[in-house]
Amino acid sequence: MTGKVVLITGGAGYIGSHSVVQLIEQGAKVVVLDNLCNSSDEVFNRIQAITGARPEFVKGDVCDRTCLDKIFRDYAIDSVIHFAGLKAVGESTQIPLAYYQNNVTGTLVLCEAMAAAGVKKLVFSSSATVYGEDAPIPYIETMPW
Repeated sequence: MTGKVVLITGGAGYIGSHSVVQLIEQGAKVVVLDNLCNSSDEVFNRIQAITGARPEFVKGDVCDRTCLDKIFRDYAIDSVIHFAGLKAVGESTQIPLAYYQNNVTGTLVLCEAMAAAGVKKLVFSSSATVYGEDAPIPYIETMPW
């Protein structure tokens, strides 16, 4: 694949797949990395039905440095949008180490692979739950958390 390419981690999930649609509709080339733990590869059929295009898909995990290095080697990745995070608050209290491994370690491994590949553009997506249940709406960047 030639030209600039956007890597979307977690691109088979709800927000990720909607972002893939928007990017494709804007003419971007997209590679999706997803381990399908909270999604299905059926989403790519739906993306194709909506946009007429199917993004490249790599089944893999952000914690897998070898997989990430291969993606950065095989595609001309220019930027990364990072949605590959576990997000169920209740579950996170039951298995906190799994959430830490995926969300913290996975992000660090992704950043290390990006640095090694010379990719410096990253959009990181988080959750509004960081502001707490009683936070006033609308949320603003300067709110304490």
